[in-house]
Amino acid sequence: LMAVGGSNVEAAMNWVFEHNSDPDFNDPLPEGGSAASAAAPSSSDADETIVMSLVENLGCFTANQVRAAVKHCSGAADRAADWLFSHMDDLDGAIAALESTSVAENSTPKPTTPLEDGDGKYNLVGLISHIGKNTGSGHYVAHLKKDGKWVIFNDEKVALSKDPPIRHAYMYLFQRSDTIGAPNSEY
Repeated sequence: LMAVGGSNVEAAMNWVFEHNSDPDFNDPLPEGGSAASAAAPSSSDADETIVMSLVENLGCFTANQVRAAVKHCSGAADRAADWLFSHMDDLDGAIAALESTSVAENSTPKPTTPLEDGDGKYNLVGLISHIGKNTGSGHYVAHLKKDGKWVIFNDEKVALSKDPPIRHAYMYLFQRSDTIGAPNSEY
């Protein structure tokens, strides 16, 4: 999510599919480094294309009001529009509160939580698939790996599954294997 601005899950998944073979894909995320700042807009800037698009499309807010909302929502246009409409009763007061809060936040250092060390190795532990012609008919089932064997959960029925539909799942569940039993105490 950081690489696409933090609010669009579909864009984030597309980014994952495009970059999952990058040599640094499993490297720890930077803590405020160049990749983080390039991925998300800084708190002092708002993307003017987003600002002008919202001003034009919403039609009832000034550029300064939209700019404040976009900054507050880390560049996410949909969240900024929602914020603007949620604060219409006292929009100028809400923007003033945002500005005074951002000044206070910028003056105090933020603590950072250390990232887990390790290679970032994951094991497939579950998947969700659909049984039926299309999503309008049929139903979803889950397969989970328990003690090295696949188990299917189909409503009230639970049974061993000899050949789970791994290639046809809608959602995959992974567990990081190199940090099991050693969680970071600060999480």
